[in-house]
Amino acid sequence: MSFMLEHAPAAAEAARRHGLRVVAGCVLAGVVISAAAGSYFVVQPTEQAGVRRFGNVISAAPVGPGLHWKAPFIDHVDKVQTSLNSVLVDRLVVHTIDNQPVTLAVAVSYTVPRDAVFHLLYEIGRAGVHDIDENLSRIVRDRASKVFAQQNTTTISESRQRLSDLLRTTLSHDLRQLYGVEVADLQIASITYSDSFRASVEAAVKAKNDAIAAENTVTRVRYEGEQRKVQAQADAVARVTEAEAAQKVRVLGAEAEAKQIELRGAAEAKSLEVVGQALARNPSLVSYTVAKAYKGDVPQVVGAGGQGGIGTYLLGQLPAVAAK
Repeated sequence: MSFMLEHAPAAAEAARRHGLRVVAGCVLAGVVISAAAGSYFVVQPTEQAGVRRFGNVISAAPVGPGLHWKAPFIDHVDKVQTSLNSVLVDRLVVHTIDNQPVTLAVAVSYTVPRDAVFHLLYEIGRAGVHDIDENLSRIVRDRASKVFAQQNTTTISESRQRLSDLLRTTLSHDLRQLYGVEVADLQIASITYSDSFRASVEAAVKAKNDAIAAENTVTRVRYEGEQRKVQAQADAVARVTEAEAAQKVRVLGAEAEAKQIELRGAAEAKSLEVVGQALARNPSLVSYTVAKAYKGDVPQVVGAGGQGGIGTYLLGQLPAVAAK
């Protein structure tokens, strides 16, 4: 029993030392592993990187894709995405020249050239695409506000492509100057007008449609009036033509009747002339004609003084006529 009590402190000390050795081994192993893990870094194909040591950039040029070595614990790697990237600036409210609010959504696609990597990482702001997007968003909002401030609200829809091209040209120049990035594409994703403007447009469209309908009505009435006028003129011409034809018929009839009268008169005159010539050559022709036409009847004619008239005379002449 006494032996165990005498050796107990030694055993405890040995156990403590063993524990310390285990802890030290673990710490050393951790340090070695950390050092090994921190002695290299990988740059993806879509990235470029820079290395800092104690706050100083020690990379002579941007580090490209691949596996690279660095001093553990004292070197820090900053990466930036250089492949095609996009930033969407939505709920962007701008005001037009006629003081109408318009809400836009603008999508900008861009790339980071190799010679702009250090400028973006160490002169513009902290490394990372997130910071770049924030900086680009501010520029997009400012330039979009300036471009749309010169436009009339009523012409925005029809000028959408022109405005998109104008904004892209402006942003390409300014983003290259400020950040060195290249704008690959820009699209105005959406344009939302205010409720008051939409109401005014609807009212204007209705008024225009009403005006067109009224104009169509006027045109129709005018056309119908022209039709009635043409029909009336045609009817008048027809009546005049009919009247002229009837007049011509009457004239021709009158001329024919006059010709007949003329011919009949000429015939009668010729007949009288022949009779006159016959009487002149033979005065007793009248008595002969009367006698020839006499049927034996005595006319019931009483002359003055109660004596017979023409009948007595004719009877008295009969023998003479007969004798001849």
